[in-house]
Amino acid sequence: MKKLFVIFIVFTSCAVNQKSNIKASEEFIVELKRPASRGGLLESTLQVLFSGANYLAKKSSKTLTSSYSQSISINDYYTSYLGETSKTYNIIVIKKFSKPVIPDEELRIKSSLEHDLSNVPKTRGQESNFSMDDIIRMPEDDLLNFQAVIELISDKNNPGVTRLSFNELRVLFSKTKVFADEDLNARVSVSIEGQWRNADGSPKKAILIEQEYDFKNLKYGFENQISEPILSPWYYDIPIVSQSDDVYSYGVVQVNIRLEEYEGSKSKFINKLPSILSENKNAIIKNGASTIRKL
Repeated sequence: MKKLFVIFIVFTSCAVNQKSNIKASEEFIVELKRPASRGGLLESTLQVLFSGANYLAKKSSKTLTSSYSQSISINDYYTSYLGETSKTYNIIVIKKFSKPVIPDEELRIKSSLEHDLSNVPKTRGQESNFSMDDIIRMPEDDLLNFQAVIELISDKNNPGVTRLSFNELRVLFSKTKVFADEDLNARVSVSIEGQWRNADGSPKKAILIEQEYDFKNLKYGFENQISEPILSPWYYDIPIVSQSDDVYSYGVVQVNIRLEEYEGSKSKFINKLPSILSENKNAIIKNGASTIRKL
C-alpha cells in the first residue's frame, strides 16, 4: 500500500498543464500602431511595414525555454500630419501565433479557447474586445497564443520626451512545457535604438531606452495579467530637427523585442534593470522601470 501511494505522488507531480507543451510551429510578430484618431491609415501602414524593406525579423527556439526575437525599423517616427509634430506610432503590439502540428491537439486547443472566450465578461474591460476572428489568423489558419501591448507616452509639451507603459499581457497557451503544479513565467526585453544627424550633419546613434520585464506565475486565459500599467522613466527620444509641414522623416528608430517563456523561479523581480541587454555606456536610460516589486 505504501508503494502505491509513493507512485501516485510521483505521477501527479509530473502531470503537465493541458495548455502547455503544445507541439507547434510559431511566428513571432511586432506591430507598431498609429493613434486611434488616424483610423483608416493604420491598416495600410502596417502592411507596408511587414512587407517592405523596413521590416527586419528573426526567430529562435530553444529546448528548455522558448525564446523569440523581432526587430522593426521605421523612418517616419514623427509626423506633422495634423499640423503639430507628434509621434506617428504610439502602440507596440507583440503577438505570437501557433500552428499545432497534431490535428487532435489543434481541435482541443480551439475548443478550449472558444469555451474560455464564452466565459469572458462582455459588459466591461478590454477582454470583451476579443473574438475568435482575433484568435484564428487567416489564411495561415494558426492561433494567437501570446499578446502584449506597450504604449509610447509622449510628454504633453514635447513629443521628443517619452516613457513606456506596459499595459496588457495575455497568454492563451504555450509551446513551453509547464507542469500542473507550476505556472508559466515570461521575460519581455525591450530595446529602442535611434539614429539621426546632429546639427553639423554628422551621424548619431544611441540606445534610447532598455527595459526588461520579468513576469512570474502567469495564468493562461484572456484575463489581462497586468493589473495596472508598468511605467518606465521618461527618456529623450530622437530629436525633432524640423517643424516643417512637408518633412516627415526625422531619423530612424528601431524597436527590438525579445520574449522568453520558461517554467520555474529564475528571477526575484517582476520588473528589473535589464541584465541581458546592451551594456552601451551611451544609453540615455540605464535604470530599470520606476516600479520594482519583489515577489
